[in-house]
Amino acid sequence: MISSTLVKIKEASVLFIIQIFMYTIWCVNFRAVADAHYHTAALSDFLIASMNFFVIKRIAHGQDNFHQWVGYALGSVVGSYLGIWISATFLGG
Repeated sequence: MISSTLVKIKEASVLFIIQIFMYTIWCVNFRAVADAHYHTAALSDFLIASMNFFVIKRIAHGQDNFHQWVGYALGSVVGSYLGIWISATFLGG
């Protein structure tokens, strides 16, 4: 039981951290596209596609996905806040 709980916490935490990075990259990508920063947009698109592949593969192999959804969703919220701050600070706005 404890081992199962620890595995779920680890899986949720991994998706939480991934989503923080994903949404941060998406916010930077949106600003890069809006400001015509071609190389930044291309690099962030590559990172988004690569991380999406990893996330889809990881979730598809899961059994009980509720804890993964929680980590995924909460990481998205935190990543949006972080991404807006980073893109506004470093790309202007």
